[in-house]
Amino acid sequence: MDSWNERLRFGVPVLVLGLGVVRVAVALVRLHLGLTEKQPKTPAYEFSRTTLGQRGTIYSSGGQPYAKSSTVWEYRLDALRATRDPIQDSKPISAKQRRTNMELVSRALGIPLVKVMDAYARTKKRYQLLAVSDSQEVHDLIATNHLSEIKITGKQKRLYPQGRQLSHVVGFVNHDPANTVGGAGIEQRYEKYLKGMPGQIHGEKDASGRERREYRDVDVDAVPGCDIYLTIDHNIQYEVEKALREGLERHRAKAVWAIVLSVKTGAVLAMASIPDYEPVNFNDVKDDLRKNLAISVNYEPGSVMKVITACAVLNEGRHGPESRINTAWKDPNYYRLPTDLGHKWEETMTVREAVVHSSNIVFGKLGYDLGPTLLASYMSAFGLGKLTGIELPGEERGILPNPKDWDQLKWSRAPIGQGVSVTAIQMAAAYAAIGNGGTLLRPYIVDRIVQADGTVVFQHKPEVVGQPVTPSVARNVLDMMVGVTQKGGTARRAAVRGYSVAGKTGTAQIPAKGTYSNNDYNASFIGVVPASNPEIVVLVTYHHPFYCRTKKTSEAMGVPIYNHQGGLCAAPTFRDIASVVLRYLQVAPDLPDEVPDEFPDEDEEEDR
Repeated sequence: MDSWNERLRFGVPVLVLGLGVVRVAVALVRLHLGLTEKQPKTPAYEFSRTTLGQRGTIYSSGGQPYAKSSTVWEYRLDALRATRDPIQDSKPISAKQRRTNMELVSRALGIPLVKVMDAYARTKKRYQLLAVSDSQEVHDLIATNHLSEIKITGKQKRLYPQGRQLSHVVGFVNHDPANTVGGAGIEQRYEKYLKGMPGQIHGEKDASGRERREYRDVDVDAVPGCDIYLTIDHNIQYEVEKALREGLERHRAKAVWAIVLSVKTGAVLAMASIPDYEPVNFNDVKDDLRKNLAISVNYEPGSVMKVITACAVLNEGRHGPESRINTAWKDPNYYRLPTDLGHKWEETMTVREAVVHSSNIVFGKLGYDLGPTLLASYMSAFGLGKLTGIELPGEERGILPNPKDWDQLKWSRAPIGQGVSVTAIQMAAAYAAIGNGGTLLRPYIVDRIVQADGTVVFQHKPEVVGQPVTPSVARNVLDMMVGVTQKGGTARRAAVRGYSVAGKTGTAQIPAKGTYSNNDYNASFIGVVPASNPEIVVLVTYHHPFYCRTKKTSEAMGVPIYNHQGGLCAAPTFRDIASVVLRYLQVAPDLPDEVPDEFPDEDEEEDR
């Protein structure tokens, strides 16, 4: 019996040990062969994190960044966790190690040691924000020292390196770094391209809450968003905004907008409206300041519309540039013609002279003779009353009423730009068509979209929208417009030294309470340069420039008398912009020996 018991006491442990060895061996074989089944992780030790794909950058045509994203890290202190040993959570940390940790945090984050010590002493306050930094060096220093009490969270911050420049075009994103969404401009329009694809990490964490990288079972990298290259030239944009800011102050206007457009491609080289705003502080400004006035304001253009009327008249063969039109205002053949503000003309005037002098009477008659249906069809063919399709949110389509609804008064008012509303981008594109041999191109502001790996997913190509007039008509009208900036024209101040300018002024009363204001105007000038071989269109419009009724008021306010007129207000700004842009683009002068005539006196009334 004793022998049996002794064998049993010896055999059982050996058997248990043997079974254990066999079990371990089988487990090792299954593990080696990949036959083991993953056990569900304990929820308390499960680690999961979504990583954000960096938002794409918005560049100028030359590669200057207008909007880009940068990673920033938040450093938060868990003061309760700081009281425990970083290796053995059940043991309190030594005073020496605690002091070392606080000194390291103070040095790395640039926080006074006394403030760090105070934060560490607040053991009932979890995850106190210590600092936010975009320094990779600081991040690596904190991370590699395994400070279990410091929680590091990476977030994206949207930066606008050029400040308020091009703010209405670029737009902004919301202030949620975990889910940035575009709220205006290119940021909004191209959200799906700019926003990257998120990544995912899943695995285990240790008792201190830190991930154990060796146990990662899901590791999907985030995909960065696409970069967008605009047609905007950074240097041209700068010069345009500079000129507008100076002009806004000089003419005491409420707002001003301008566009520089390539005649031959439809590319927008500059687009600006002032007042503007800082994209990073978009919440601090009113909604009106965030509107891109160059595309989102419907306004009556005034006399700049006469060029479209001239195109229609010539294209229909009704008249030629030298056809003479009776200038009588009280003409029984027409219903309530617009006036020419007391100007006394010869008994007749050519169509060319009517453009140069901006005669309301003559163009009222020309438009009346065309009739509403035909005139409206030409306006529509030039893109008025419809969206241009430019790649920006908030574009208005203008207002081109159905010609069947025009009363008889509008028959002679629409030809001179009253009762019809346009946007600046529409008028710039229409004038570019005249400079481009009558071919209307769709204006565009995005040149290409590029993935992070360099793959081009979109490349813009010039798009023809229509041919509203023949090349010969476009050339004739362009030639007539050259006289506007010469002696006797309404915009001698728009003349550019060395270049021929084909342009037109516009001074439009602003509608108010069913009539037209006698104090509030939109003053415009649009020019195509050089007229002999057009390269660019420049549009400038001042909204509510200060109106001086007398010379005394003019001198007191420091602005020219008749400051509300396009020839006195917008034309000089056009000249400043066009001069710089032509030199910058190295466009050869077509009148290298010409010196513009002296400007007229500031109190001389020039435009209607």
